[in-house]
Amino acid sequence: MRLSCKVAAALLCLGSLLLLYLLAGSAAAPPRPPPALSAPARPVAPLARRQPRLSRSPPRSGSKLASARKLGEQKHAREPSSLQQCMHLAVVACGDRLEETLIMLKSAILFSNRRLCFHIFAEDSLRPEFEKKLKEWPSSYTKKFEHHIYPITFSVGNAQEWKKLFKPCAAQRLFLPVILKDVDSLLYVDTDVLFLRPIEDIWHMLKEFNSTQLAAMAPEHEIPKIGWYSRFARHPYYGTTGVNSGVMLMNLTRIRSTQFKNSITPSGLSWEEMLYPLYQKYKNHITWGDQDLLNIIFYFNPEPHRSSCRLPGELGKAKRRIQSSVLLTRPASIMQ
Repeated sequence: MRLSCKVAAALLCLGSLLLLYLLAGSAAAPPRPPPALSAPARPVAPLARRQPRLSRSPPRSGSKLASARKLGEQKHAREPSSLQQCMHLAVVACGDRLEETLIMLKSAILFSNRRLCFHIFAEDSLRPEFEKKLKEWPSSYTKKFEHHIYPITFSVGNAQEWKKLFKPCAAQRLFLPVILKDVDSLLYVDTDVLFLRPIEDIWHMLKEFNSTQLAAMAPEHEIPKIGWYSRFARHPYYGTTGVNSGVMLMNLTRIRSTQFKNSITPSGLSWEEMLYPLYQKYKNHITWGDQDLLNIIFYFNPEPHRSSCRLPGELGKAKRRIQSSVLLTRPASIMQ
């Protein structure tokens, strides 16, 4: 009995010593963390070291959709999408002028390096045909232009009178400044024009206009003694030979903002206000329709008009323009 008490006392002392030892060890050093359940993560480099790597090769972040959107924004910034970034080309087509017009447009695309905006004015029966034909062109060409097709409309006067003024729908060109209100400048051409050089060659002439010039047209003839207007005209006309309306480089913004002198009222009139009264006054004296009206307008307003014998890039009118252009050819197979 006594021996058992001694053994119990010895064990109690031994346990007390062990407890004191453990308490002393825990106070000297923090306890170790429990063992990790998975492999320890790689040590992270200090922020100062990681920043240069981020600038050279940024980590992949975000979805594929965000990357695609960023690429799309960059592409959109490079590609001209605004109307004002195009070279604008206008044409009026009625009757049997579909194929002739398409050939003209093809020649413009073939030679030009900049993006084009086509403004096609056509009667009701031709508009679906234009849409169909333009969509059939190869993508290598359709990506070089955008097109807008308009109905034949006349904002003032009698539409039937305007439509029959000369050839079908020819008078539509007189209303381009009124209809194309969002277009600053454009090149108008007849359907029987064929481009043999880039439109850029004539488009750059807009930068050469002075502060009052608003249009560039070629003379109807170069020799007054044998020209049409100098021999037969019964109305006022521009210069000594008159001007031809088959090719016109126009600053539409200036035309819309100008008050034109005229033979109708002592005060100036806007372009739209002037057209129908001018036609009513001279309709029994004009032969070439809208071209005669343009000659009358620029007769009374010679200052804001630029006339050139040879308009680079305007190539070529067969009728009434042989002296100042390259002869028109009609290669029906071009780009077909």
